Amino acid sequence: MRAVNLLPNELRGAAPAAPSARPERERVEGVGVYVVLGALALCVAMLAAYVVASNNVKQKQSDLAEVTAQAETAVQAAAKLKPYADFEATAQARVETVRGLAAARFDWEQALRDLSRAVPGEVKLQSISGDMGLPGTTGGSADPLRGSIQAPAISLGGCAPTQTSVARLMARLRAVDGVTRVSLSKSEKPDGDTESACTGDNPPAFSAVVFFERSAALEQFAAAAPDTATGPSVPVPSAVDPQGAGTDGAAAGDSAGAGNSAQAQAEGAADTSTSTPGADAP
Repeated sequence: MRAVNLLPNELRGAAPAAPSARPERERVEGVGVYVVLGALALCVAMLAAYVVASNNVKQKQSDLAEVTAQAETAVQAAAKLKPYADFEATAQARVETVRGLAAARFDWEQALRDLSRAVPGEVKLQSISGDMGLPGTTGGSADPLRGSIQAPAISLGGCAPTQTSVARLMARLRAVDGVTRVSLSKSEKPDGDTESACTGDNPPAFSAVVFFERSAALEQFAAAAPDTATGPSVPVPSAVDPQGAGTDGAAAGDSAGAGNSAQAQAEGAADTSTSTPGADAP
């Protein structure tokens, strides 16, 4: 079929302009497609992000549930093992107690036997107490010089006929085996006529402390508890009951050397009638 142009002649020159509008419309429609594709891509990305976040939340919740279950299991296991921990604590406490008892091992029997032989017969002991003198312990001695040295010691209190007898006692105590220091805190005559267990004119009353600084028990305690500056946590018992008062001294074991030493010290203390705190026997 042959195409026929029905437009008048004056309009036929403008007819070719109509096809130019078609590409413009095609460009507009192409941009809309891109916009739709971009929106779809954005929706897909947002959906993917939501899925990933949801999966992470679910994974974290699963991990939390697993950790909670493990914690509950650990708590149950610890509760089952608690009796063993209590037993360990009890055993450790008993070990510390045994260390304290080992540190308190001192040959009090031999020390008292030697002291009883060294005390002159005319001297009367009215009180006697002994303790380890370690940090954290409490002794039964009221002598102010007892706490000056942290070592086993025996505190003596009594009376003697004269100051010479007190000096003789100090010299004999210093000669006892194992004694490192003998401190006389007082030796004074009472005012007026005071009833006393000793004979003589106003017999002096004395108080002395006998120290055993080279005791093996002290070394054992130092090895068991090196840090004694703050005081040990181990209870160390006292060894000599301070209630054993009213003991008379025995004059056994009097030697010539001890008598000479006593006489030498008696010459300087015969006329002393006042207290002499802190005095140490040579």
